Order: sequence, then structure tokens, then C-alpha cells
Amino acid sequence: MSNIHIRSLNIETFRGIQNLKLEGFSGINIFTGDNNSGKTSVLEVLQTSGNPHSPIMWTLLGRNEKFPNPTRTIFEMVKDLYSVSENDLRIAYSKEDDKNGNVFIELKGSISKEKTIKKDYCKIAHIECEKGEEFSEAEVIKLHIDFFYNGKIEDSVDVYNVTRFEIFPENTEKPYEKYIVHYISPSVYDKECPVITEIFSDNEGHKELIEVLRLFDDDILDIVPTVREYAIPFPMKDSYQIRSKKYGKLMPLSVYGDGLKKALWLVTSVLATKDGVLLIDEFETAIHTSVMNKLFTWIFRACKKYNVQLFLTTHSKEALQKVLALNSDQDFKDEITLYTLYKIDGKNVARRLSAERAIEADENFGQELR
Repeated sequence: MSNIHIRSLNIETFRGIQNLKLEGFSGINIFTGDNNSGKTSVLEVLQTSGNPHSPIMWTLLGRNEKFPNPTRTIFEMVKDLYSVSENDLRIAYSKEDDKNGNVFIELKGSISKEKTIKKDYCKIAHIECEKGEEFSEAEVIKLHIDFFYNGKIEDSVDVYNVTRFEIFPENTEKPYEKYIVHYISPSVYDKECPVITEIFSDNEGHKELIEVLRLFDDDILDIVPTVREYAIPFPMKDSYQIRSKKYGKLMPLSVYGDGLKKALWLVTSVLATKDGVLLIDEFETAIHTSVMNKLFTWIFRACKKYNVQLFLTTHSKEALQKVLALNSDQDFKDEITLYTLYKIDGKNVARRLSAERAIEADENFGQELR
């Protein structure tokens, strides 16, 4: 199957996960399990897998939270990626992918206090330094991270406790071949959809998008970039408007429900992840079960068409049953795999079932799949 880019993942240590082995990935993979069983953490590791030596990629993980805390610093977000159960600051995982084969990724961290002067302190903190204070003594806490690839150190970065935001240098020379990975959070519909210019230059993709949006409102005729009737003297992010039979004029996306906005993100993300890996956390959020079959039938078909490997998480039994039932479609036969994550005596374990076996376990034995 051409859309299997990552074949296995072994998380040695990351956040609360220790020694979790996930093997036999297919084109469509679903993770389920109790709260704190590690579903989102697995997606986070997968999110870094396409470019694991990118400091920016690792800092993005701290912004994935459903209810992000605006008071947390970059330093705190990165430090929280390390396991609290280990004395050493260490993240480690191995994976097998179609571009690099079997590889081992490791991030080793160390924290130290350093004396500096106020001028340099202010520069790190991106704040103005008071006159006369430039050369007074100051102290910072530094998190130094070394990036290892197959046991060899390849890059390093420093993160300071006083940093509000960071522009990390990106080393363009990587010891691996990168690939596209996109992550979709549960609350993504609250945010502006990113501009996917290709969708407006690709007639087929544009038509497919309209087809999906009409699952939510049959009166929808088109979606176009916002056309403003007045000039704005400052730059703004692009937004979208809907042309509808019902209203007879262009309407802002804000008049439509969360389900349509989430669908817009999902469709454009599939198209933007061609030949890559798409991660959807809590895929059922904002999507009513009445449209779930049709929406995810389109998503699964599009993932095959555009060579996208899909990883999903869910808390909903009803949503899980609906998606597993798509295995009866010959297009997805034997391509859907379910992983149920558990914590047993503090250890992380996973049960792997094909969609067919999972449906059988649910219907005939009443086996809890979540």
C-alpha cells in the first residue's frame, strides 16, 4: 500500500510514556483508550517524526493543548516534554519510515544557572533594558538540548527561562530525509483556516471541497477568498466567504457552524499533506454523527488518492464504530487498524486489532474498544 510512510514507532521515553511499542501501521490508524493513556502523546511524537531535529517543531508541541495556558513560557513548555518519572532529561524514540528506514531519535537535556549582565538578559527576554542597568549582574536558567540521530550528536539548542518567544536557528543540513507531517487539534475550528492557495488553482480539489461542505449545507455554491468592499491600510490574514443559494450573496464563514469549519480544515489539510502524514486528534469533535460516514469516506478516499497516511484519536464509542464500519467499503478493506492504549501497573501497552477483528470483538463479545 503506497500510503504507508511510517511502519512502526517505539517510544522509549516521552512525557508520561515509557517503552510503548506500536507496530504494523496501516494507511489508516486509530488510537483509543482511557484519559491519560497516551493517545495525544503518540500523535505528538509522530508530529516530530518528519523533522525530528527541528527545535521549532518541538516547541510547537506545547501549543497543541486543547486549553493552552498563555502564561507558560517556551522554557516551561519544552521542559514539560520530558518524563517526570526520570531524573535525566531525555526523550527517545525509534521509528521505521519509508524514506530513512530504521532510525533512533534522542533529545538529551541539561539545566544550569548562568550569571550574565542585564544587557544580555534583556536581549534574551526581548525586553527594553533600563538605562544605567546594562552591566549590572543578572541570572538566567538555561535548558541545553542535544539532538542525537542514531547515537550521534547532530545539533544543539539553548532555551532560557526568561524567553517569551524564540526564533530558533534552523540547521538546513539534516542527517535524514524530511517528510510532511500535519497535526489537527480538537479545537482547530476555533482558529482561522490557513490559506491553501493550491485549492483555488486546482479545479478538482476545489470541487471536492465544495462537495464536502455541502454535507453541512446543501445551499452552498462556492467558497472564495474574502472580497472586501473597502480598503484596509494594514496587512491581514486571508479569510474566506461562502456563496450560497440561501443568502444570495457572499457570507463570512462565521455565520456557519463549527462542523463546517472543522470540515474545511480537514479537507484542506488532506490536500496540503500530499505524500505525507496527517494527524487528527479527537476526530469527532464538532462533527455530528449524521455526516460522519460521508465526511470520513471522503477523507479516507482522498488520503489514498493523495498518498497520505492517516492517524486519528477518539474518545467516542459511537464515532469509533462509524469509522470502523467503513472497513466494509472495498476501497478501505484491511487498511483500517485500531490501537487501544492502556496503562497497566504503570506500564504503557497497546492492543492492535484490524477493523474487522475490532467490529467482531465489539458485536459478538461486547469487548470494550476504547
